[in-house]
Amino acid sequence: MKVAALDLGSNSFLLLILELQKDGSRKVIHDEAVIVRLSEGLGASGIIGDAALNRADQCLASFKQTIDRYLVKKVQAVTTAAARDAKNAAAFLSICRKHQIPTATLTGDEEARMSFHGAISANQKENCVLIDIGGGSTEHIAGHANVIHFAESLPHGAVKLTEKFITSQPAADKDVKALISFVKSESEKVWTQIERFKPQSMIAVAGTPTSIAASMLGKFEAEKVDGYIITKDDLEKWIQIFSQTSIAEKKERYPLGARADVILAGSLILYESLIRLGLNKLTVSTKGVRYGLAHQLLSSGYN
Repeated sequence: MKVAALDLGSNSFLLLILELQKDGSRKVIHDEAVIVRLSEGLGASGIIGDAALNRADQCLASFKQTIDRYLVKKVQAVTTAAARDAKNAAAFLSICRKHQIPTATLTGDEEARMSFHGAISANQKENCVLIDIGGGSTEHIAGHANVIHFAESLPHGAVKLTEKFITSQPAADKDVKALISFVKSESEKVWTQIERFKPQSMIAVAGTPTSIAASMLGKFEAEKVDGYIITKDDLEKWIQIFSQTSIAEKKERYPLGARADVILAGSLILYESLIRLGLNKLTVSTKGVRYGLAHQLLSSGYN
């Protein structure tokens, strides 16, 4: 049986098709990510703009063609911060229905838990913290294997903070300092809670860590990015690079594509979380919400 799990996030839309094999293993048939920037301008206007809705429409039309081509039996999408925040979320959900893609809007807690179960191996014995930096929210989850001790979603992400604080690129020092101050003040209660569980490692999912890893490798190769180690010193170096270059320069020099304008904000969220929790490195995972959803679809279904 094949299932399609779609993660329709604030910045990127992801489509994963998994097939259950006769031996019980699960094979990746298709894994695709498209930058849609659904939350573009949302922080200021409170609505998903027409341009973003059009991009979503085009992306979902393409995803539906792929789903049909693979003769998928079960399809489910989840959407996150942008749909939670937008006054006109119904307009977006109507596009999902138009393409016959069942879509559920996750709460922040549900998003955090689904991301954890998608990225964390059953062999993860020690307590860890997983961080998922999206366009409109950031999830922190502490736990190990199938046990979650603490999970919380904060309503700030790479797109939202870029639009709120970064007025130019190269970035002004005052903008960077204001962003860092905001992240620290808004995240402190969550970091304090996570400290109670003494995480020994950090796992980072979504576009920020995978883009940094790809920049370090010279290109994005999923099999090399997944499991890649990024140290605190690495992050400091790349934050300096991202803060001192224009968007055009970042696109030209590094494999960032449409993430070039928001990679600085995402990197700062990641770095501040790492150092506040007293860790010196993190492990990148290319998995996350879509994998957690796909495993649900193959195991117990999704209602």
